[in-house]
Amino acid sequence: MASRGRRGGAPAREDKPRCEEWAAQQAPAPQGPVLPPPPPVDYGVFMQGLVQAMQMQAHTQAALQAQLEAQKRADVWWASLLRTQFEDSAIDVAWDEFVRLFQAKFVPEHIQDQMEQEFLSLTQGSMTVLEYEERFSELSKYAPHIVTDERRKTKKFVMGLKPSLRTRLVAFDHRTLDEALSAACR
Repeated sequence: MASRGRRGGAPAREDKPRCEEWAAQQAPAPQGPVLPPPPPVDYGVFMQGLVQAMQMQAHTQAALQAQLEAQKRADVWWASLLRTQFEDSAIDVAWDEFVRLFQAKFVPEHIQDQMEQEFLSLTQGSMTVLEYEERFSELSKYAPHIVTDERRKTKKFVMGLKPSLRTRLVAFDHRTLDEALSAACR
């Protein structure tokens, strides 16, 4: 056999392009410094993280269960109230009346008093104007005797702003909370 190629008579020179093609398909050699291997895993810390995740899931499930139970209680209460006090006519119940009845049933009086006091002493402090307005609106439902009158509500809002904003807004005597909020945000 005079030929030194592969069986079947193929010349050896054809192998060279195949090798080059194979080399081109391989990943290029990494450039730059070679990184050290990652540190070994501390399985104690890893397991502690897993346990915390499972506990968080259990707390979340417990909170969901409590929320569902509270919703069931509220649904039963509302259905009973409609039958006994409103003769199954939910359309005729004003929102303010519903809120009053709901709070009387599900929010203890001392909590309502505490929230009213928080509303009465609320000031902007370190909050942004929008954060202050959000908290103001949230707590205002505990002081309906103030917020039913739009001018009193607006005055309470303005008086709780930071002094620099308050002095600027007081001069304009805004009639609505939206006007005062808009001016405070400018």
